[in-house]
Amino acid sequence: MPASHPDRTARRPPTRRRSRPRPVRSAGPYGRVLITAADVARFAQLHLAGAVAPDGTRLVSADSVAAMQRREVDVPDKWIVSADGWGLGWTLYDWDGIAGYGHDGAAIGQYAYLRVVPQAEVAVVLLTNGGGARQLYAALFRELLAELAGVRMPEAFGPAAQPPTVDLTPHLGSYRREGVVITVSQPDDGTARLRYEFVDGMKDFSPPLDMDLVPVSDTVFAASGAGPSFSEDYMPVVFATLTDGTACVYVGMRAAPKVG
Repeated sequence: MPASHPDRTARRPPTRRRSRPRPVRSAGPYGRVLITAADVARFAQLHLAGAVAPDGTRLVSADSVAAMQRREVDVPDKWIVSADGWGLGWTLYDWDGIAGYGHDGAAIGQYAYLRVVPQAEVAVVLLTNGGGARQLYAALFRELLAELAGVRMPEAFGPAAQPPTVDLTPHLGSYRREGVVITVSQPDDGTARLRYEFVDGMKDFSPPLDMDLVPVSDTVFAASGAGPSFSEDYMPVVFATLTDGTACVYVGMRAAPKVG
């Protein structure tokens, strides 16, 4: 999504810098959609009304609306967006018995958050293109959802004060998905490390991220050093097995199969 930002601190006339669209097949859909927070709120309102427009026009079938809010799969990573499962497109939430749905999105420097609580008829939207997006989302949504919908969001993800001792050996190696290579290693000092590197058509998006891994369980680790836009303090890294038996790692809820 191209964006321009004037430099208001310079003495010379403001300059404008434009980011490049992502050179991957996914650039088509998201790279051409521009929407305001008010538009997202109207979209949420449409779903609160069962996908029936104010003039009575049904825009999405009742069956599809139900499928969007019915859990189809569990979420291996239950922390990055605090979701319990997925419906048809929506992430689904269970806040101590209060059901909700929503979706998060991110591009380079841009982050979007939507949470809907049907029983309270509340929708909260945040669109941001600044740093520290995750912290802003957490503070704002915890306060607003508690006040407006009686929802208590989970506390920030992180390791225990005394992390368990686990065997990292099964998880060591390289993992790869479109545009990204993830390497899990254990240096001689016994620490656990993760390197997140953009490759191929995405190689110029960002320098590699090098993170320390702290165990939460045998398969869940807390990564520090991902940056404030990805997580509050720690980013969850979840090791799992796909249905075909392939080992994988979930970073940012995206599965990267093990390749070596």
